[in-house]
Amino acid sequence: MFSSIPKLQTFALTSIAVALLTACGGGGGGGGSSASSVLSGMVIDGYIEGAKVCLDVNSNGVCDAGEPTATTDSAGKYQLSPGSIDTTGLNVIAEISDSAKDSDDGGLTLLAAGKSAYTMASPASESAVVTPITTLIVGKVKTDNLSTATAKARVLEELGLPSDTNPYADHVAAGNTMVHGAARQLAAQLQQAQKDLPVGTTPQERLTKLHDAIKAMQDAAGSIALESQDANPLNMPLTLSSVATGRLFAYKMPSAMGKQINASAMLFTPKSVMPPGGWPLVVFGHGTVGVAKDCAPSVTMKATGNWGYAGVVAQLISQGYVVVAPDYEGLGSTAMGVDAGHPYLDLGSAGRSMALAAVGAKKLMTTQLSGAWATLGHSQGGHAALAGAQFAGLAKKQEASLTYKGAVAIAPASNLKASLNAMWSGIQTNSQNPVNYTTGYEAVGISNFYAAYVVKGTQSTPSSVTPSTVFGPRMLAVYNAKVASECFTEFSTSISNDVGTYAVTNGATPAAYTGVINSAINTTYIAGVLNSNEPGQMKLPGNTLLVQGAADTTVLPSSTQTLLTTMQSKGSQVTLSLHSGNTATHGGVLGIPAAQTAITNHLIAIFANEPKEKKTLFSSGFVFD
Repeated sequence: MFSSIPKLQTFALTSIAVALLTACGGGGGGGGSSASSVLSGMVIDGYIEGAKVCLDVNSNGVCDAGEPTATTDSAGKYQLSPGSIDTTGLNVIAEISDSAKDSDDGGLTLLAAGKSAYTMASPASESAVVTPITTLIVGKVKTDNLSTATAKARVLEELGLPSDTNPYADHVAAGNTMVHGAARQLAAQLQQAQKDLPVGTTPQERLTKLHDAIKAMQDAAGSIALESQDANPLNMPLTLSSVATGRLFAYKMPSAMGKQINASAMLFTPKSVMPPGGWPLVVFGHGTVGVAKDCAPSVTMKATGNWGYAGVVAQLISQGYVVVAPDYEGLGSTAMGVDAGHPYLDLGSAGRSMALAAVGAKKLMTTQLSGAWATLGHSQGGHAALAGAQFAGLAKKQEASLTYKGAVAIAPASNLKASLNAMWSGIQTNSQNPVNYTTGYEAVGISNFYAAYVVKGTQSTPSSVTPSTVFGPRMLAVYNAKVASECFTEFSTSISNDVGTYAVTNGATPAAYTGVINSAINTTYIAGVLNSNEPGQMKLPGNTLLVQGAADTTVLPSSTQTLLTTMQSKGSQVTLSLHSGNTATHGGVLGIPAAQTAITNHLIAIFANEPKEKKTLFSSGFVFD
């Protein structure tokens, strides 16, 4: 997939991360047990100005006349005076109209920012913050009849957050980009759910129906929406069809924007005899294909009979694994009910796509799968493999028989901000001498290519980045004309052509190409978006193997080394398999025998107790093209 395309494409957008948040410390504060003289705190997604806040004395989920009420200031702060009211078991309610302002939106009202009204809540005993996360906790207490402590644990698990995260702390002030990212996506879900409430819903019914709607969406996650009845749903190449049967299905998942959507996945089952107890499952994450719906592997393989990762998946099948390969959110066919909008390198979206694909596969195959599963992916898929590990708890909640074992992340996208800064430094250096212009222009093309997919991807999330703030006139024109419709090879060629046209103009230098504006990448907002999607920012379950080629110019070896150090600092069980030589490139590392052996041994180790034949993975080798 990568070896046959222009050199431009060998920089992997490895990073963006959207790691939705490291554990937050600090206490809850502010609350009230029985009679309290004052309840104070903040309403936060970003800080919400103009929210109506009240103590819900009659527990009907709305701010009624006569209840202690306040309006939040520009810092999202409120203060209530309950007087002699016993606050035990009561909630604080925040009614946020579309005229309120969220500090995430730069002073715009919700309406001007394309958002809508919603309601949030927090236990009065934990009134220091009212956030989308505390709202979900309150909802689970009500809809699932859970204790607050159990509801909190369930919510953190579903959001892919560390178990020691304090949801009652100010995540904005603490700089917890993981929590902030999770809160943004959950706020979008609350807004969407409120917009979708039945006509005639009264204010007193609103919060209860919001909780019920979100519970219904969560309960449906991973369920089968439909399965293709096409006689040849995948049009597999011989490499795959000789060892596996293939199916195409769609499963339900919450989108990054809070809607319930269909996501499609390919399911490959060995033609060999099923072992006692069923096959183990590998969830495979593909590399960058583009952001247009029809760039999905299931769509392109159906149309062409080819897939660059067919050899990798065939070898996994030959090893005795069932493989499910999600297209990811927003990639797939209309026939499978997939809507456009791919949140490229969004950690939450990628994690749910992977984890819920495992749930869907188990629901389809039932006892044919043992329940043991792992994630494996390359480039964008390496990022997805780590994100899937982060959401393994969600998979377990939706399908109790699933047991997560570990991950293989090959050249995983990570540390994008640092990579873009390093590339810009190199572009400047290579602009000093015409002898080095070619190298400089290659970096220009690579950085603009991946930055374009990242920026376009944010348009399908609550953390949208404005393209004109990131790109100068030349690249902005290419972006506007091509990014939404062209897949990997075509889009990289479009950028290469524009950079090439510019390069032959009088006085041109790589640094003067009006593409990525490096200073924009380092602004607080954009840096926060990138950092919130970084993988490995919490202790991951299972055992993880990172595989990296030293000659990789797409996902830089330094980025993976930083990822390793970060994961170790969080307590994850992780090792790095680093490979040198001219062939240890972004795609080439997959063909290195030592790398193949490392992957083989890791999978055998994590599935050690599974009843399956142990053969040598990649024993016949494969070509990654």
